[in-house]
Amino acid sequence: MHLKQINEALGHTVTEGSDYQWDSFPDARILDYASEYATASVVFNTKTQEVYEASVDFRYNSDHRPYRWINQTYKDSYIAEFESRGLDPKIAWDDVRYIDLDIADDFLEKANCIFDGVVPDPRILVELDLDDATLLQIAKEAHKRDITLNQMIQHILQIFVDNHNSKNE
Repeated sequence: MHLKQINEALGHTVTEGSDYQWDSFPDARILDYASEYATASVVFNTKTQEVYEASVDFRYNSDHRPYRWINQTYKDSYIAEFESRGLDPKIAWDDVRYIDLDIADDFLEKANCIFDGVVPDPRILVELDLDDATLLQIAKEAHKRDITLNQMIQHILQIFVDNHNSKNE
């Protein structure tokens, strides 16, 4: 993701900026954005305009948690720096946890909605890399159930999430 994409999604509403004070990202600067409905911050490389980390949250609606995207290339060093400072990288503020997004387009879509005062689709996009044999098997099962391939994959992922959550309770 690049700064241009963030600027377009957030309507070029930069309110302030400064040097990024931590060491996890090289040549980094942070920009803050605001609209009537939301605030956001973006850490980016001043030389390449590559985005390292971006977050967005509703300004006056505590019913919604903030979303965050972290560049996968730098994620380990980012998390390590948080932990070295005795901080939990999952916490946005107080006891509020980020909803981490792995796909840049998912973040951009949600950020754009939030900046316009619209509650975004709460589903999180995930990237799947399935071999042809597995994809064919899932497609056949979807056909048997008379549902779309996408619905079948969502169903499988929901079962996985439910099983994971029940094991952690």
